[in-house]
Amino acid sequence: MCGIIGYVGNMPAKKILIDGLVSLEYRGYDSAGISFFDENSNLHTIKNIGKVCNLQKLVNEDKHESSCGLGHTRWATHGNVTNENAHPHNAGKVTLVHNGIIENYVELQKKYNISEDDKKSQTDTEIAAILLNKFYEETGYDALKSISMLTGLLLGTYSFCILFEDRPKEIYAIRKISPLVCSKTSIGSFIASDLTA
Repeated sequence: MCGIIGYVGNMPAKKILIDGLVSLEYRGYDSAGISFFDENSNLHTIKNIGKVCNLQKLVNEDKHESSCGLGHTRWATHGNVTNENAHPHNAGKVTLVHNGIIENYVELQKKYNISEDDKKSQTDTEIAAILLNKFYEETGYDALKSISMLTGLLLGTYSFCILFEDRPKEIYAIRKISPLVCSKTSIGSFIASDLTA
């Protein structure tokens, strides 16, 4: 079962994200990844197949500081176990992670003329990222309106955590049936797919 962790605050985000992913390992997974804003508000994504400890080695090699980001452990449903299919997924200004299944992603891909060349993965999640980026551009970069447009099209269950490249201290989250919990504390705000994380 997939897992989500997100953090924005005044503590080192990369450590919090990795610790959160470790606490989600019991759910089972085949790949893991994080996306985070660095000290210059640039967005980075690091992901890898296999265990969180493999991801942690890659994250430790990255020398950027961060106080905002999200992470994911994936259990493959659409597409093989590959780095390309691992979350987070990036499309234009949008980076997101997703738990659940988008039942109508093939229909949406056809309706919005998303070609195989437009994609890097085999996942339903990447279709959501591509569409959200399209709506974000069409709405003049209105995050809430573009998320509403996306979720109004989706059939199935989902929880999304979303970063927009031009909104470096913000995480957006929305859910339908698939669990997601939020917490605000003195050191920042957290979001996760279960209370353990």
